Amino acid sequence: MAHFLPVLSSFILVFSFLPLLNKIRKNRSVSGLSLLMMTFGVAQSTYFIAFNLYFERFYMALPFVVTGILSGSILYYFARYNAERKERIQLLCMLAFSLIPFTLLANPALDTAKVLTWLTFVGLVMSSVRVMPQTYKTIRSGDISNLSARYFSLQFVAGICGLFAEFAMATQSIAHILTFVMILLTNAAQLGCIQYYKMRPNTV
Repeated sequence: MAHFLPVLSSFILVFSFLPLLNKIRKNRSVSGLSLLMMTFGVAQSTYFIAFNLYFERFYMALPFVVTGILSGSILYYFARYNAERKERIQLLCMLAFSLIPFTLLANPALDTAKVLTWLTFVGLVMSSVRVMPQTYKTIRSGDISNLSARYFSLQFVAGICGLFAEFAMATQSIAHILTFVMILLTNAAQLGCIQYYKMRPNTV
């Protein structure tokens, strides 16, 4: 299960992002997406990938590799289709800034295993910054016009697979567990909003 579930989660993540990527390529535009969200998606994935590779949890790295590649693809399309030179520089600065904590690995006085464990909690914070504000905004505003039930459903299932895969590991990572739990809660909240505002009668 520890091998099968991360692979399944990775495939589900790909299918959840494919309609968005196809839409971006068709329209040649990345409008309506948060660049901070995508930037943190790349950085957060990098932290978790480094942790999993160092501790030889290779299968658990797969969902984060997929998330990083997909988030990076969206950033690439933004730089290609929408960004001016100044915005491309800002994007590179955002990416560089989000990866600064990696420089702790260059300090010989710090234990590599402990640093990588700390960095997973940095990734957890970035993941929270990515998803929680949008979830809160949806709950407050009731605006579901740009939300896809398919996307959030697949993300929810991928989160379940990731969480059970983590529980199946010989040694669990607290940051991984908290990240998957947060993914489940935020996607469930988004799905709940979509269903509620679709079913609620219109009021004048």
